[in-house]
Amino acid sequence: MMDFTGKSILVADDEQGIRDLLRFTLEPIGFEVSTAADGVEALRAVEARGFDLVILDVHMPRLSGPEVLAKIREIRPRQKVLVVSSSSDASLSFEQRVAEYGATSCLFKPVELDELLGTIERALVQGGNVT
Repeated sequence: MMDFTGKSILVADDEQGIRDLLRFTLEPIGFEVSTAADGVEALRAVEARGFDLVILDVHMPRLSGPEVLAKIREIRPRQKVLVVSSSSDASLSFEQRVAEYGATSCLFKPVELDELLGTIERALVQGGNVT
């Protein structure tokens, strides 16, 4: 596993338990973790600073994940964004739609932590599409 020390990540999810789980998983391996409870908070955080990676839930209040992603693409076109969906639509067409919005990758809940960490590492190392 690569060294994540000093890498910043935004976890945007309306479920406090998910935000806490990811914070407690990612901070010990070196990430500086910021969190957002809804789409507006996520967008404000990205506007305020750049992150090495954004983990973005699809279904959030105020602004949905895809709406946030579209706005992120306007203000930070090179921002790496990993979309995590709680949608039951775990289909190729959904993944393609998310990729069209500019996501680096798409994972479906419940996400295995090993799978998430591997996807994060590929996103940061490759810097491109890792779906």
